[in-house]
Amino acid sequence: MIATRRALLATTLAAPAVGTAKAQSASWPTGQVRIIVPFPAGRVTDLVARIVADGLRETHNTTAVVENKPGANATIGMELLKRSAPDGATLLVGGLGSHGIPPVVIPNYPFDVDKDFTPLAIMAEFVNVMVVPADSPARTVQEFIALARARPGALNYGYTSVGASNQLTAELFKQRADVDIMGIPLGQQGNSLVMLQRGDVQVAFENLPSVAGAIRGGTLRALAVTSGTRTAQLPDVPTLQEAGIPDFVVTSWIGLYGPPAMPPPLVAGIVAELQRIGAAAEARRRLTAAGFEPAFVGGADFAAFQHRENQRWADVVKRAGLRIES
Repeated sequence: MIATRRALLATTLAAPAVGTAKAQSASWPTGQVRIIVPFPAGRVTDLVARIVADGLRETHNTTAVVENKPGANATIGMELLKRSAPDGATLLVGGLGSHGIPPVVIPNYPFDVDKDFTPLAIMAEFVNVMVVPADSPARTVQEFIALARARPGALNYGYTSVGASNQLTAELFKQRADVDIMGIPLGQQGNSLVMLQRGDVQVAFENLPSVAGAIRGGTLRALAVTSGTRTAQLPDVPTLQEAGIPDFVVTSWIGLYGPPAMPPPLVAGIVAELQRIGAAAEARRRLTAAGFEPAFVGGADFAAFQHRENQRWADVVKRAGLRIES
């Protein structure tokens, strides 16, 4: 199931714009479109929000406003979206860090993401990279596994916060590779990278945009990427599956959501427009330059994919015995 994701992304990206003529004629966008980003400014979600906003301004002369509404594990911005009218005038940029992991790992999470939002389209994704310090004796995934098995419980992995994707990816690796390595919370992304470069932790599973510079600069060594196929940005780095870890595909995804109960013709029209925006050469150039891979999964396919992600991470957390606090 997980292994088919890349094929789905490639197929939907290459497909013609979705929706019937009736859906295409849905009156969107009209007037001002508000795009909520439930994270602080400067994060990866901002770029996708601004690409969509620019696309609407250029082709529809629409006033598109990006608003950062961070806080409370992204739920402040998500609550604003949930309460909005289902007319397409308010959208939200979310992804693995808002709709994928938190709903299934935080006790008493305030939303049912299958019912409280309308998934519109995944617009981009980025892979995680298994990285070690440049002076690590492990030059391959299998060499790292051998080191970990020779010293059970002695090696550490770094992560930003409990329930973050870099922690859960490491826990999935532990389960798939059958190794005992200990997690150390290091706070902000910058702290995690400094500790890794100094050798205070021996491995981490970080998103590619945050570690690409350190890999190119030679302070970190990339052992594998977590995607189903190699990434063009690190063509010589194998996937974890190529390195001998079966059924291991993890990518972080970013997409657009609407409020609940949006009319299906309007949804289809918006999905078609988002596909057009994402397929533009300039949008793809901006995403690639920032370390993303352009991707498109729309409508019902996006909803089904999100549901599968929720189930997968819930299983990882349960098997790891993690306790996530809200």
